[in-house]
Amino acid sequence: MDILFHFSAIVVLPFWLMMIFFPHLPLTEKMVKSPLIILPPTICYLIFLLPNFSEAISSFQNPSPTSLAKLMSSTWSASLFWTYAGAFDLFVGRWIFFDARKKGINHWLVSPILLVCILFGPLAFSIYAIVRGVKAKTTR
Repeated sequence: MDILFHFSAIVVLPFWLMMIFFPHLPLTEKMVKSPLIILPPTICYLIFLLPNFSEAISSFQNPSPTSLAKLMSSTWSASLFWTYAGAFDLFVGRWIFFDARKKGINHWLVSPILLVCILFGPLAFSIYAIVRGVKAKTTR
């Protein structure tokens, strides 16, 4: 299962590289256009989840930091979280990439946000929301 853990990270890497370093290439838009780019890590997620579904779902019957810590102490659940984060962060990064283009936000501002988004999607989303808000105020 270690190979699947690493695969789920490697498979999203080309999309990040294209969005950050080659944003204006037609190939980048073609590669990133479909939201299905999160399908490979999602498949990895399902492979980790399905054999352990009852254990995963039971942790949500009475959620607490303790029950989640117990769940996260297993290799399969840590891998599950990793693939979840990889898929979700890529989806958020993809949205930021296209929204910034639509709003006319300079890619030099967006690239560092995308770098943050690779590991910290919610934080990057918040940073981008601030940049987007400032851009909206300055164009009024």
